[in-house]
Amino acid sequence: MPLIRLSVTQKLTQDKQESLLNGLGEAISNIPGKKGSTLIVDLEDGKTMYFGGEIQENMVFADVQYLARYEYHKKKDFTIAAFNAISKALGTSKDRMFLTITELENWGGFGDFQDLYYS
Repeated sequence: MPLIRLSVTQKLTQDKQESLLNGLGEAISNIPGKKGSTLIVDLEDGKTMYFGGEIQENMVFADVQYLARYEYHKKKDFTIAAFNAISKALGTSKDRMFLTITELENWGGFGDFQDLYYS
């Protein structure tokens, strides 16, 4: 169950939300074992965001978390696909998109707990 916390300055219509969610669902498949059907998206739209001390009208920040560790090229492929999905859905220029990836060692869900070192 990967998680993407997405902060967006735009106030999104339902159509833009669906386009964004579908695109991110496809992008996450670049990470082995991850798929859109188990992706959790915490979407906050209409946010006030600043870059370089200036308020932004069309900016996106994504914080991605998932269980396990993957090679550089897998994370790079995902990042590029996520940026493309955001750009397509929202029209945000890539110089106003930012993303972090946190690879977790443990995760709970569906009433159970997983730990990479004890599984």
